[in-house]
Amino acid sequence: MSNVTNYYEMINEDSRFSRSSRRIEFLTTTQVLNSVMPEQVKILDLGAGTGVYSFYYAERQHDVVAVDITPKHIETVKQKCDERSIKMEAYVDNATDLSRFESESFDFVMCLGPMYHLTNVEDRLNCIRESLRVLKKGGHLSVAYINKYSIIPMLSTRDKKFIRRSVIDKVINEGVIFEGDEDCFWTDAYFTSPEELEAFMNQFDVSYVDHVGTDGISHTIHEYVDKLDETEFESWKSYHFQTCRERSILGMSSHGLYICKKNELLFCETRSANGYDS
Repeated sequence: MSNVTNYYEMINEDSRFSRSSRRIEFLTTTQVLNSVMPEQVKILDLGAGTGVYSFYYAERQHDVVAVDITPKHIETVKQKCDERSIKMEAYVDNATDLSRFESESFDFVMCLGPMYHLTNVEDRLNCIRESLRVLKKGGHLSVAYINKYSIIPMLSTRDKKFIRRSVIDKVINEGVIFEGDEDCFWTDAYFTSPEELEAFMNQFDVSYVDHVGTDGISHTIHEYVDKLDETEFESWKSYHFQTCRERSILGMSSHGLYICKKNELLFCETRSANGYDS
């Protein structure tokens, strides 16, 4: 069992969006996805966790399949399906190998967790390749990532012992940490920037749709956001929704969300027709 799986087996992922400073990520993600998602589509939720997004869309009459690498999460999803009388397929699988699913079998792929922990570039490439393979032409892919520029400000409010040059260099210049290392403050993880993520996605034959900072600075200043009353939080949410696409805000947001559309005529098909390997 991997370090990442072990980590998630030990924590309560179900409580992730319980606080206002974290819930705004969910509220932003669903608002943005809803703006481009047709009615009653087939969705693949990769890195589904305990199913917060899976159930949100299943309850809105979409056909959802949940996939996660952590067995405990999938057990929780199946238990919730029984409790809520919701029909949903759920599998323990790795997002880098979706051979369980046929090509072009989903209208929408939500990759909302795997990129956080794919420390190897080939795994990241395989994750997107597989996501696009199972996605229908013209379908949408959403990719969530953790912004490396938000890490040090976040650590300064939570665990100051990691505010040192070696950690900063590792986050900014290498973008990966590994559990057990002296400079590791989480589990095996990958951090990138909005510009790097866009450049990475430009390797694939997709069309840009949207790019937002899903929590802005809410996660960084969590103790203040969590103290806002309901009326104040509504105002904060209004500010956030109006600024989440602003590049300076996106550059500091803890989590980013990139949305693209799979092109109707794939570049790899064009290359193959010209005699080159896809």
